[in-house]
Amino acid sequence: MERLDKVLANLGYGTRKELKQAIRKGLIEVNGELVKDNGMQVDPEKDKICVNGEEIFYRKYIYLMMNTPDGVVSATHDNRDETVIDLLEIEHQVFNPFPVGRLDKDTVGLLLLTNDGDLNH
Repeated sequence: MERLDKVLANLGYGTRKELKQAIRKGLIEVNGELVKDNGMQVDPEKDKICVNGEEIFYRKYIYLMMNTPDGVVSATHDNRDETVIDLLEIEHQVFNPFPVGRLDKDTVGLLLLTNDGDLNH
């Protein structure tokens, strides 16, 4: 079980402060019931959580394959060059994935990305 506001914040639905306001406005439901407590405990894999009437898609781990283009750095952050994370859709970026291994900047090829630390090690 996890706090509802933490689950939603980790999925990119807003900051905890913004989510508290959304709860006060009646915009968040769990299993068809309006949420009144932002600290409510939920099981995101079992409970039906809706934000603005739309059911959220929860996934603890994400596994992505990318054909990394030439000139892109296999890193999560870089101040000079474009990274593989920069190429991801925002819906994948919210899971904070990281590359499994690395490719040189001038290498093109398959790269796996995940937020599953056990798989990465």
